[in-house]
Amino acid sequence: MTSTDANDTTSEHGRLLADEEDGTLSLRIDNPKRANALDGPVLDALIEALRAPAESIRVALLGASGDRHFSSGLDLGDHDARGLVDYLPTAEEHLGRAAAALRECPVPVVGVINGAAFGGALELAMACDWRIAAERARFGMPAAKIGVVYTAQGLQRFVAALGAPRAKELFLTGTPITADRARDIGLVDRVVRDRDLWEVARKEAQAVAASAPLAVAGTRRVIDALAHGLPGEDATRLADEARRVAFASEDFREGLAAFRGKRPPHFRAR
Repeated sequence: MTSTDANDTTSEHGRLLADEEDGTLSLRIDNPKRANALDGPVLDALIEALRAPAESIRVALLGASGDRHFSSGLDLGDHDARGLVDYLPTAEEHLGRAAAALRECPVPVVGVINGAAFGGALELAMACDWRIAAERARFGMPAAKIGVVYTAQGLQRFVAALGAPRAKELFLTGTPITADRARDIGLVDRVVRDRDLWEVARKEAQAVAASAPLAVAGTRRVIDALAHGLPGEDATRLADEARRVAFASEDFREGLAAFRGKRPPHFRAR
């Protein structure tokens, strides 16, 4: 296993911690002085880490350091109202690029929500392929409480996942909700005991890493297209192309041989 800082920030800024082990890239937001807030260096490091992971990486986990905060969201600094109006569009665009990097990452990314996830941090979590939360995790969208209308791009993720009524409840009340309630409405997909969070996340990552990479990539691409409303005929063409690539691969032959030989497969992503 290797452990590195994914950026070279000084202690006054946040940073992204990165570990690689057995095909899994574990990323942790680390900004303890500001409740793991998402500042520029953290978002830049996340974008860079997700853009071109090492060839050996099959899956990524996105979590945070500590046991209280996943992230308090965008770092708003000490801006007054006028300063915040000038600052927010740039910060939101930066956040949007990080969310896009999660969606466009070549490998699946699982959100590992260890604690409080608010505002823009919740948008990042929603951009992951799925989310596992600790029982202590809390979730909230306080934008309306400070007089901010959220971006259409950000709102779209929540409307798609929750439906309009629950998205309205989350955004218009601004009331934090528990991990169990978040699971019930579709913000997270699984809730586990606090002490088991990373163990469970790593086991799920290992299961993905053990699957054929081309099949994982093709299936993920088709599911995302269907989730975003790709018409049936176009989805069929996309799936047919992914199937063609998979059936022509060495990994398909290896997977079939391993299944028949009752042994673990050794996939090579080709």
